[in-house]
Amino acid sequence: MRRYIIKRLLYTLLIAWGVLTITFVLLRLSPSSPADKYLLNLTARGQDISQVIASIEARYGLNRPIHEQYFQYVGSLVRGDWGWSLSTSMPVLELLGRHWVYSFQLILLATIVAVFLGILIGVYSAVRQYSRADYIATFFSFVGIALPNFWLGIMLILIFSVKLGWFKTYYDTALPILSLDNLKALVLPVLTLSTGMMAGYTRYTRSATLDNLRKDFVLFARSKGVPERTVILRHVLRNAMLPIVTIIMFDLGSIVFGGAYLTEIIFGIPGLGRISFNAVFAQDYPVVVAVTLIGALVVLLVNLITDVLYTYLDPRIRYD
Repeated sequence: MRRYIIKRLLYTLLIAWGVLTITFVLLRLSPSSPADKYLLNLTARGQDISQVIASIEARYGLNRPIHEQYFQYVGSLVRGDWGWSLSTSMPVLELLGRHWVYSFQLILLATIVAVFLGILIGVYSAVRQYSRADYIATFFSFVGIALPNFWLGIMLILIFSVKLGWFKTYYDTALPILSLDNLKALVLPVLTLSTGMMAGYTRYTRSATLDNLRKDFVLFARSKGVPERTVILRHVLRNAMLPIVTIIMFDLGSIVFGGAYLTEIIFGIPGLGRISFNAVFAQDYPVVVAVTLIGALVVLLVNLITDVLYTYLDPRIRYD
C-alpha cells in the first residue's frame, strides 16, 4: 500500500505540473493583457496609452518571452512564492488565505446535508420498494438531478429572499464566519449546492441497497433471526457503501471546479470561486493559475483518498 500511495503522489505531482503548464501558457497566449483595464480611463483622458501599458507589463515581467516567464514562475512557486495579485496588489497566498475558508464552509455543509439525507432517503426508499414513499423519493431524485444549480439558486432567491424575505441575499464578511446572520445566509446556497448531490446519492443508495437485499448473506442473516435494523445497517448498507463512496468522493472533487464556484457567484459568497471569477475578467494571471492548480490538486488527492478507502470498506481490494 505504501508503494502504491507514493506512486500515486508522484503521478499527482506530474498531472498538477501539466495543469499548471497548460493554464499558464493559455493565459499568456490570450489576446488581452492585465494592462487593458487601464485603457478606458486613459483613452477618455486623451493620454498616450502605449507607454503606460509598456511600463505595467515591464513591472510584472509580461514583456519577456513566455518561456522566461514560465521558468521564473515555476521557480518562485517551488520556493513558496505564488506571486502577487495584479488586481488587488497583494500576495496570492494571502488572498487565498482570506477566502478559502468561505468555500470550505459551503462545500462542507452542502456535502454533509447531501450525504446524510441522500443515504437516509435512499435506504428507506429501497426498504419500502414500490410504496408511495418510494415513488415520491424517486420522482424528486429525478427532478433534483435535472435542475441546474444556477436556475435553482435564482429561484430560491426570488422566492425566499425577494418575495418572502426569510433570508438575506448577501454574505457579510465583517461578521464572524460562524455568526447567526452568516449561517442564515448560507441556507439557500447550501440548499442549492446540495440538491443535485442529494438526488444522486438517493438514486445510487437505493440501487445499491436493492442489489444487496437480494444477496444470499441477507437471507442467511434473516434466517438466523437477526433484527431487520441490524441486517440493513450492518450487512446491507456496509456492503452497499463502496459505490456510494465512489460517487460521494467524485462529487467532492468535481464541485470544487463546478457547482461551488457557480453557487458562490450567484449568492455573492467571497470564496475561491468568486475571486477566480473576478480574476478571469481582470486578467489576473497569478490568481487564475493558483486557483486552478489548487482545484486540480484537490481532485487528484480526493481520488487517492477514495482508492485508500476502498481497502478499508472491502478487504478483498489490494493495491500493489
